[in-house]
Amino acid sequence: MKEFVIYRHGWNESNQSPSQGLPEKMAVLRIEAVTPEEACLLAQRSVVLLGDQFLSAEPAPELDAKEDLLNRPPNASLTVT
Repeated sequence: MKEFVIYRHGWNESNQSPSQGLPEKMAVLRIEAVTPEEACLLAQRSVVLLGDQFLSAEPAPELDAKEDLLNRPPNASLTVT
């Protein structure tokens, strides 16, 4: 099994309002599954979708690596080991 980050796409005043500064694509859950499709199906059990909202899933390790790069101090080495 792999870990996925689940994103909810689409604004709705009830749960993802642009007037509150929330993005149109928002991470809402981490879940373990075999495929992104399965991750979305499992997430539908606990994530509220309203109107035209839908879910997508991206592999968590890749997103975590990108986040680590963004959070690295400016004087950190650029070499990856």
